[in-house]
Amino acid sequence: MNTRTERTIAFNRRNILDAADKLFCKNGIDKTTMEQIATEAGYSKPTLYGYFKDKDEVYFALVLEFIQKIVGKVDKAIDEHATFTETFMKICQDLFRLATRYPLYFEGLIGNINVNIQAADTPQIYKDIYYLGEALNEKLISILQQGKDEGIINNSLDNAALLYFVWSAISGNIRMINHKKEYLKMLKLNEKDFSEFCFERLLCACK
Repeated sequence: MNTRTERTIAFNRRNILDAADKLFCKNGIDKTTMEQIATEAGYSKPTLYGYFKDKDEVYFALVLEFIQKIVGKVDKAIDEHATFTETFMKICQDLFRLATRYPLYFEGLIGNINVNIQAADTPQIYKDIYYLGEALNEKLISILQQGKDEGIINNSLDNAALLYFVWSAISGNIRMINHKKEYLKMLKLNEKDFSEFCFERLLCACK
């Protein structure tokens, strides 16, 4: 494939994803159709289907980009070579900001994703998400190991169990905060301050 063709494909794909993102955020995923995406992007439906098999594939392409943003934040935090607690809190707050800015794709990340990557009929997008997710998990485990090495986390805890406990607690707290904004206001709780409170208490549970 020549460079010009690759640029054209990348350009068209970007237009489609940007159009879908606009419609998903405005109307919701269920109320958005492939025909609407094609119209918003300025392409015919056959052209759209040349890039994406269905709406799920479009949506999960955006979920993949969301995960890529998380990986970028994690890599940046690791590169700063800070203490475990500083790195952990930075990643938690970065994730909180990303999830608040892109709630639709955060929901896609923590929801059910096809991980049957060995099946021949599994779309490539799900495989890409799976492999990127596994790479992200390895990065997060290395950070948790730093916490063990620094004596912040109990060294006897299994890394896999620890990872999913921490991840489920972080994502659960973020999801609750994003769904209970008005209630937090009634309690006079600042969202950012409360999220930091939750993340700090989570570390206490890992000792």
